Amino acid sequence: MVKTITNVSKLKDTDYFETPKKEFLDACYFFGVMPTLDVCATSQNTKCHEYFSCGALEKDWNQYTDTVAYMNPPYSQSKAWVKYAYMQHVKHNMTILALLQSHTGNSYFHNYIVEKAEILFWRGRIRFLQDGVVPKDPPKFDSMFVLWRKKI
Repeated sequence: MVKTITNVSKLKDTDYFETPKKEFLDACYFFGVMPTLDVCATSQNTKCHEYFSCGALEKDWNQYTDTVAYMNPPYSQSKAWVKYAYMQHVKHNMTILALLQSHTGNSYFHNYIVEKAEILFWRGRIRFLQDGVVPKDPPKFDSMFVLWRKKI
């Protein structure tokens, strides 16, 4: 049985949205990748075996040979995370999968995603988890998965 949050104000107080496993795996299948490092995670919500719980914007993400990184960043800091992810992709020629709000008018979308990454616009609203629980209502924003693919 799936628990639901009935107090949606709890979701409005945060910009940390936990990726549901099904949507994560669907995006991995769509792009043909399987991330090994979650750069925005805790031990409770990581989608990968390895994860950073803090300081990811000050670390290199190429921890191992052929590291594929995943990020679902705090959305209030999307610009910084998207820019850093793109820079890590370029610097280390690595694959990075990101789950982001689909705000296509933002400068970071045009500077670091358009013509630099593959995009999967998610149909419908993703019901992000909060402390492992599915909220009653979906968020008020659309989502997209972005993939910066390693150049061969």
